[in-house]
Amino acid sequence: MPFIAILFDLVAAASYFLQYNHQSSEVLFVGMIFQGVITLLLLIMMISYKGKKYARVQTEIFVKYVSIRYGIIILSFLVNAIVLFLYVLNYLNINPLIFSR
Repeated sequence: MPFIAILFDLVAAASYFLQYNHQSSEVLFVGMIFQGVITLLLLIMMISYKGKKYARVQTEIFVKYVSIRYGIIILSFLVNAIVLFLYVLNYLNINPLIFSR
């Protein structure tokens, strides 16, 4: 599953560069929908992960360290969710941070 999450990240990055080179409102809208689908798939992967979620060695009492594989999925989801938020802000013309027209 972490490999699939990395593949989703690569596909999302390719989609970003496609949108960056062809900036029309239709392409940006389709890219925003595509980013939403990738984020939703990563959320489903994060919730339904069956592998080891926590590391064997826990050094703090109240802090649980996640395993590396689960951490890759969580980090991938967080980055894609932030990028989706930036896509929405750009599409609504609130903040053109991700695509400056």
